[in-house]
Amino acid sequence: MMHLTTDVKHSIRMFLKNPAFTITAVAALALGIGATTAIFSVVNTVLLKPLPVPDADRFVGLGVKYPPNADNGYTSFDWSTSPAQFMHWQKQSAIVQDLSAYLLRFVNYTASGAAEQWRAMQVSADTFRCWGMPIVRGRSFTPEEDLPNGPHVAVISRDLWTHRFAADPHILGKTISLDAEPYTVIGITITNPAMAEFAEPPAVFIPLRLDPNTSDHGVYLALVGHLRPGVTLQQANARFKASAAEFRSRFPRGLGPNETFGAETYRQSHVGDIRPMLLTLLGAVALVLMIACANVANLLLARLTSRRHELAIRAALGAGRRNMIRQLLTESLLLSLAAGTLGLWLGHTGIRALLAVNTANLPFLGENGTTVSMDWRVLGFSLLVSLATAIAFGLLPALQGSRTDISSMLKDSSGRSATGLRQNRARAALVVSEVSLALILSVASALLIRTFQALYTIDRGFDTKNLLTVRMSLAGPKYSKSKIIADTIRTGVAQIRSLPGVAAATATCCLPLEDGTYDENIDIVGRERPDNREVGWATVSPGYFEVFKIPFKRGRTFTEGDDGKAPPVAIINESMAKRYWRDHDPLQDRVQVRKGQDYFKDEPARQIIGVVGDVRDEALNTAPRPIMYIPQAQLPDAANSLFGRLTPLAWVVRTQTDPRTLLPVIRERLQQATGWPVSEGRLMNEVVSTSMRRQRFNMLLMTVFACVALLLAAIGIYGVMAYTVEQQTQEIGIRMALGADARRVRNMVVGQGMRLALAGLIGGMAAAWGLSRFLQSLLFGVKPGDPVVFLAAAALLGAVALLAVWLPATRASRLNPVDSLRHQ
Repeated sequence: MMHLTTDVKHSIRMFLKNPAFTITAVAALALGIGATTAIFSVVNTVLLKPLPVPDADRFVGLGVKYPPNADNGYTSFDWSTSPAQFMHWQKQSAIVQDLSAYLLRFVNYTASGAAEQWRAMQVSADTFRCWGMPIVRGRSFTPEEDLPNGPHVAVISRDLWTHRFAADPHILGKTISLDAEPYTVIGITITNPAMAEFAEPPAVFIPLRLDPNTSDHGVYLALVGHLRPGVTLQQANARFKASAAEFRSRFPRGLGPNETFGAETYRQSHVGDIRPMLLTLLGAVALVLMIACANVANLLLARLTSRRHELAIRAALGAGRRNMIRQLLTESLLLSLAAGTLGLWLGHTGIRALLAVNTANLPFLGENGTTVSMDWRVLGFSLLVSLATAIAFGLLPALQGSRTDISSMLKDSSGRSATGLRQNRARAALVVSEVSLALILSVASALLIRTFQALYTIDRGFDTKNLLTVRMSLAGPKYSKSKIIADTIRTGVAQIRSLPGVAAATATCCLPLEDGTYDENIDIVGRERPDNREVGWATVSPGYFEVFKIPFKRGRTFTEGDDGKAPPVAIINESMAKRYWRDHDPLQDRVQVRKGQDYFKDEPARQIIGVVGDVRDEALNTAPRPIMYIPQAQLPDAANSLFGRLTPLAWVVRTQTDPRTLLPVIRERLQQATGWPVSEGRLMNEVVSTSMRRQRFNMLLMTVFACVALLLAAIGIYGVMAYTVEQQTQEIGIRMALGADARRVRNMVVGQGMRLALAGLIGGMAAAWGLSRFLQSLLFGVKPGDPVVFLAAAALLGAVALLAVWLPATRASRLNPVDSLRHQ
């Protein structure tokens, strides 16, 4: 212990004597440790940290398992469920308990002088117990309140109670108006951040009120629960699979012939496609940390040159090799711990700032990354990384410094000892490794930049210029009939079109890239009925295709005459026409949504009247799929009642100038025409940008890592070449005295440095070629082995290396031969 204390005190004195070295080393390590800690804190929150729910290890999502995909052989899982399936799940009480079925929606809150849209969650009675959401005042729902025609009651969030109702202590028992219906507030709860599918937490909870004997097979509910103690996931899935046959015998159309019931852990249901991205980012920051370690190792090796006499004297006074290794490793450990402390702060601050701008739609991060914290896992990881880093960059210099030849070191002052040569070789090897690692990161960054560019420039199928959208929830008794909604849309569109600067306006249930479309199975009248013929399905009002500038291929568009009294019609897209009418004319056929769901029991067969161009409705990196459009005015009342709750109506306006200047008056006109609150509004360009936030997040982080790697590699090359010039000062002086001009000297130094860089580039190209395959799932529009990307990354790094070499080479070419020959 006494020796350790002495080593620490000596190390601190050495660092204080060399502040430039200390600051440089700590800064380089802090960058690497900070970046690694930042990404690990996200990985910890998304993949590792237990969810804040009771019995998190038994918390599962319940749904339907589909047969293996023909392309990849994977069995898919959809944890959406229908009311009929939920009632079936409730009978599986020997396997699961505390089931929570819920539906996300918006409600309109109206009061004297106020009209607001609130995020709402319709929930089954056990939801608060299932999620572990405490009722801080009042109570939750009773089973009787969760039955059809039960009393209108509501539980509000503590945030809503605090901000909207000023923490009114008498709020319980008061009546609030939601969708023009009175609801009695019976409780106040704290929302759970584990609700991964929420962009923002719900403000109000109302009963789901499902019929226990329902035969509704519409898949629009989410379902979670807890496995019974002692029941494993494998056992539960076996029991659920067996129960599917019972359900199918009762409801033949409620479950496909090759489908079965199953469960997944709630976390797995949300992070399955995210895990590769996070692990890739963690691997990238590990490369940055390795470069930082190589850089500091180079600094320590260079510093050993100035400490040759000190180490020789210590050896002469009896210090053994073991003692010197311990002293040098102690210095490395202190550097790493100081860098780790600074890096922990930098990483936490940096990732919170980034997530406040872009969470990449990652689950469990909370609003603006609020759940990302420095818990014991992050602190332990940071400490472990700091210790590993100390060994990684300190071991080689410690071994080199401990190999002290006392007599030669005390006599030598020229810097050309055997130890110096060994150090030069070691430093050169470190620089080669830095360049290789930097090239790997540069290639990865360039591939993600190309991906983002490909997504941004891809043909979306619609024009976003001067396109504005606002939302309005048309739910409640007032809008139970499709005709009333159609009349409301007609009035609202007329009000908008009358404004100067408005080119066109329309309304739809589903915005491309934001809502996608609903999925429905359809039949083609008069043709064989396969087990599955799933298409996207959306309601639109007249003018929809014209507002979005979706090209018409055949037939005609919808008009005001396609109302509830007119013959039922539909328009399909090219993908649907190509898939199901390869040898037929779709305009000669009728299509019909299958009537397995209660809300489509009155759905008629529809004549196809037109074919339009494809739209990327779900994601820019997903190929267009078959889509069927129907007029809003022809939607059956039962379906209208459901879809009005599921998705707020989107008003879409194309303007002749900047749409943001017209947004306030558009919102005012719509609110006057309908009496309902209108959302803040978004440009369709913003919708497109939001759809790419995960790709933007990946690209931004990888680019930052690549830039840091380039900077550290440049510093490493510069340091080695500056040290080499210093070591070769006498040799350079002799060359210049014998007639070598400045140009030849500069080229000699540049050649030495660029040979190191070239070796690193060759090794980096080979490594990047192999590792780029792991980025396949993150790429779009570019191949992992794209030669343009590899050549561009190599050229950039080569230019950076040339600049780093050129500076010491220029200094060498300006040496005075007389001064050089006197150099000691």
